[in-house]
Amino acid sequence: MVASSSSASSSSSSPKPFPSESTSAGEVARSDRVQALERLPLAVDLDGTLHRGDLSWWSLRTAFWFNPWRAAKAVTRPRPAAKQALCAISLSAFDVYDLRWNVLFESWLDQQEALDRTLVLASGAAGEMVRRVAAECEVFDTFLASDETTNLTGEAKAEALTKMFPDGFVYAGNAWQDWPVWQAARGAVLVNCPPRLERQARDAFAVEAVFGRQ
Repeated sequence: MVASSSSASSSSSSPKPFPSESTSAGEVARSDRVQALERLPLAVDLDGTLHRGDLSWWSLRTAFWFNPWRAAKAVTRPRPAAKQALCAISLSAFDVYDLRWNVLFESWLDQQEALDRTLVLASGAAGEMVRRVAAECEVFDTFLASDETTNLTGEAKAEALTKMFPDGFVYAGNAWQDWPVWQAARGAVLVNCPPRLERQARDAFAVEAVFGRQ
């Protein structure tokens, strides 16, 4: 179930909301804050957020199925290089249509794209997999992913997005490793979060929308 805050639709004859018996000053302030967030670029995590699985674990399992010797050699490399090597072994079996999409969140992204919001897929998965997902989804303007030298998670992802959007961005994520990215962002979209993480994120960040666990 989606629990999101959307900007109020109004015509020229409809007055803007103001504090009254039915609308508190806090609610109006929150509405203004959410509308401000909606004007910022939105960066979207892939694993656990847009897709309810984990592509790195999928690559690991598939690579060991295809070629145990090459996979065992790959995992001895530094993590960014290991991800790329495992992706190379398993990529022939990768099909975007097999991903377990978070359907409600995906539909919300379609709405954001229709509003001409800048959308970026920002994932710690291997670059070629992320590129294929971004191309298939069609709502993303560009993507960021791990490469041979950078594991694009946590602080590394926060740094990359801050460099890309120096005027601020909103980040949609689902896990504790997303916390540094939310700290760097101007706002958060919480998707499929564990209850404790959701509670703490609601207290710590300006939250644009929340999508519960499915």
